Amino acid sequence: MVEELYKKYGYIIFERCYNIVRCEHDAHDATQIVFMRLLEKYDTLKDREQIVPWIFVTARNCCFNMVRDNRKFIGAECSDEIGISDRIDEKINARQLIHLLFKNFNRNVRDAVLYTYVEQLEQKDIQKITGQSPATIRRNLKKFKDYLPSIKKRLGLV
Repeated sequence: MVEELYKKYGYIIFERCYNIVRCEHDAHDATQIVFMRLLEKYDTLKDREQIVPWIFVTARNCCFNMVRDNRKFIGAECSDEIGISDRIDEKINARQLIHLLFKNFNRNVRDAVLYTYVEQLEQKDIQKITGQSPATIRRNLKKFKDYLPSIKKRLGLV
């Protein structure tokens, strides 16, 4: 059963993790964690059609925990390749920028933006993962787009 599940879902888990952490080594680490959670929960997942959305959410949470635990930050090299002190300014700036971009938005807006622009998922796939209707996804993306000019102004990019 383990081999069958890995053949079926392993690449999905890895791709999801890699798209977030952008480092093959860290993506493999996260894939192991997510796959182990899948093995633990597989028998309790009643609706088999919900496995892929469950994988997406679990992988996202696992990878974001890696980020939060200071193992990585978006756009960095692998956590094994960076020194603690030589990238600290970039880590702070990246975190500050992400905080500035998303601080005024709820999780639905953040999910819509991340799944659309980072993960490059289609709205029907985002709907399966988040439960947001396509109309809600479009509204959330518009909220974010409408907010960007004020961010550009605050950063002196206009």
